Amino acid sequence: NGVEEIANAWIVSEDEYYPDPYKDFPNPAAKDVTFYLKEGSSINGVLTTALNESSNKKLSFSDNAEIAPVELIFTENSENRLMFLTESLKNDLHISGRGKIIIQVSSSKPTANLSVYLVELPKVYDPKTLKMKDIIVTRAWADPQNSKSLEKGEALIPNQFYDLSFNFMPDDQVIDKGKQLGLIIFSSDKEFTLQPEKGTVLTVNLDKTTLVLPIVEN
Repeated sequence: NGVEEIANAWIVSEDEYYPDPYKDFPNPAAKDVTFYLKEGSSINGVLTTALNESSNKKLSFSDNAEIAPVELIFTENSENRLMFLTESLKNDLHISGRGKIIIQVSSSKPTANLSVYLVELPKVYDPKTLKMKDIIVTRAWADPQNSKSLEKGEALIPNQFYDLSFNFMPDDQVIDKGKQLGLIIFSSDKEFTLQPEKGTVLTVNLDKTTLVLPIVEN
């Protein structure tokens, strides 16, 4: 029936009815691009492809599993998460494949959850009208106790930093120019992780934390 003649992968965009043919998934043209985290305003940090000079900057947040991720994102200044935003995109940004975060983090207690979301935000928006499904790009979770092995966890030494590297869920999405790409770092995810007693403080070393995304150049 000629099936061997058609594309290997078909991607259905959220706002389209018909799929787009790809030679493969991820898009073979996708190349890894590294984003760096740096301190910004009192509200949000900066997500940039420009390599930072070492700042030895460390930022902390407190765990509270009672707060849903959508609330963390739309609360202008929250002690329960870190958020890093790019400038408004000058061109459409096509992400295809599985992104990765490399992060150095410490915990005030022997156990902790770690959750990261990648979102797209309009430059100007009303938090009351946007929903998670409108802004989510992809997300990932990790247990710092498994920094050395996925098979066996080790209790964390409070306030000691650990290096983790883990993947986001695979995705293929075009983020429209004019929007901002955002990285949200928090602890317990009300919808997907265990929900420990609130109050654990996590600290992220910005110099040792990077976001790697598979991006298709225009």
